Formats: sequence, structure tokens, C-alpha cells
Amino acid sequence: MELHENPFLKQEDYRAPYNESIEKLKNDPNVVAFDKLCFELFYASEMGKKFIEYVTEHYLIPPLADRNSPNFSTASVWAEGFKDFGRLIRSCVKSHEQRIKAENNK
Repeated sequence: MELHENPFLKQEDYRAPYNESIEKLKNDPNVVAFDKLCFELFYASEMGKKFIEYVTEHYLIPPLADRNSPNFSTASVWAEGFKDFGRLIRSCVKSHEQRIKAENNK
């Protein structure tokens, strides 16, 4: 007797669309170019490293919204949007650094 896969019992892979998006973005020339630019500006140069350290310590780590403020919820949303740009730069630097390491390990 031959067993067949039951489509009703098969578990759906919810990560598949995300993995496909990640694979497409990995080699997108626009993403690669921006990652490289961020890497050169904020990692390869000494001043860039100092800038990222300063931004991280003074703007990304500490809270920017005052908890005692009457508009704390609005200020929190603003602060997260403000911090997101710094996080984007840091993630682009790390992404390009990983790309360099992967190229060197080939």
C-alpha cells in the first residue's frame, strides 16, 4: 500500500513568504549600494564610527519621551520614528559587514 501526503494535514510554512522576500532583497542593487554607502561612511572611517557610537549612546539607548509628560504616547511614537533612522543605518552597516565576511569565506 502506497502512502500519499494528505494536503489537509500538511502544516503551512508561514515563514516561506518572508524567506522569499529576504532572498530577493539580498542581491537587490539598490539595497546593496545603500548598505555599502552606510558601511563606508559609518564604519570604514574613524569619524563615522564615532558618529554611530555617539548616536547610539545619546539617542538610541536612552528614552527620548518623558514618562511624566501629558503627551507621552504621542512623544513615544515620535521617538521611535526618530530612533528608527539610526537603527536603519546600523543595520545597513552590519548587513554590508556580513556580506564582506561571506565573500571572504568563499
